[in-house]
Amino acid sequence: MAKIPDGNGPRRARRQIPPQSRLKLFRPISWRGGVIASSTDEYVSHLLIELGRLGMEIRDIEDHARPPNTRTVLSDLLQWLSDRPGKAYAELISWQTLDFPQMRSRLEEDRYAKPRIELSAEITKMNNLSVRWHPAGWRDSEFDWRRPDHHYSNLITHRKWQQPPDFHWFVGDEQPTFDSRPSNELMYVRGVGNLRPAPREEYGPYASYNRDIVDSILICAVRSAYETLLSQLEYSFDVTLIHAFDFVTRDEEDENDPWSARYPIRRVISWTIEDAVDLYARRDQEASLAKEHADRAKLENVATAYGFTLETFVGALLRASSVKRTGPAPSGEHLNRNAAKELRNAGFKIHAGEVRDIRELIERFRLEVLPESLRPEVSEAPIPPNNIVRFPQDSE
Repeated sequence: MAKIPDGNGPRRARRQIPPQSRLKLFRPISWRGGVIASSTDEYVSHLLIELGRLGMEIRDIEDHARPPNTRTVLSDLLQWLSDRPGKAYAELISWQTLDFPQMRSRLEEDRYAKPRIELSAEITKMNNLSVRWHPAGWRDSEFDWRRPDHHYSNLITHRKWQQPPDFHWFVGDEQPTFDSRPSNELMYVRGVGNLRPAPREEYGPYASYNRDIVDSILICAVRSAYETLLSQLEYSFDVTLIHAFDFVTRDEEDENDPWSARYPIRRVISWTIEDAVDLYARRDQEASLAKEHADRAKLENVATAYGFTLETFVGALLRASSVKRTGPAPSGEHLNRNAAKELRNAGFKIHAGEVRDIRELIERFRLEVLPESLRPEVSEAPIPPNNIVRFPQDSE
């Protein structure tokens, strides 16, 4: 027992808790998807650089304790990057499995037709990511054991297809075992389902590094690898994406980066794998609602942005649309230019393009403020060619 100075006798020494300053902090990196997307290599390289800077190794951020349910995302990504395209990809591009009569008929209709496949991704019960390919239409097909051409190993003959697939032979889609993977599996990364990028305000006294930041970088690398695989497949195949990643992000400033105040880190804080059709439909709806909200706000702030009210704007349109002594009344872009000139003469700074934008917003959200002469014409639906309009005298 250690003796405490100025104490009343010997006391048991308290176990020293590692100070928070010993926590090794990985620097974050932004998620960039879409047109200016970051590659898998960029996220992997960032993690490797950070490991070197902090004096750590890959095994320090992974868990190899319980194979096959291990958390080895970075190791598996490195393995996938070095081994691809792999045997499953080679079997996918084998011309011997294509249904040539089917492809020939499609090429007669579309010279750019490609073999159609589906790409799916799932998190298994063991929290691993499994990415597989199937002939297009697989998800909507049904088991059909009564087909006369049934073959025990050809899965094409096991199913009833809504549309003929572009392959006459498909073998695989096996259940994985402890030492083998399905032959149609194009990517397999262990422990992806265990990634938790949700921000943590505090870390436990025994935490060695900021795991939430590392998980955020890892899930970015996984999604980028998945989407890279998709883009590579699209060179040779018409790919139907069954599942897609969805990210929730937030902007954060990095105190070690002087530019982050102007260009904040776009950090991933949660993620899911969802049905691609539902996800994209929801995104389109959200984008449409956001645009409508922004457009309404823009119309409401016309007075603030330009200095005139809607009544003043409509008055300028009326004067600009007045019939001249010679020639027809101005319309379209001529009306926009004339109205812009009217408003500039009144002391307001505006050009024809802005007049056109404000007119379109009024027609969408405040049509009642426009007089009849300025409202857009509503075209009637054309009568179909086979629709015969009969008049009373025709029946006599």
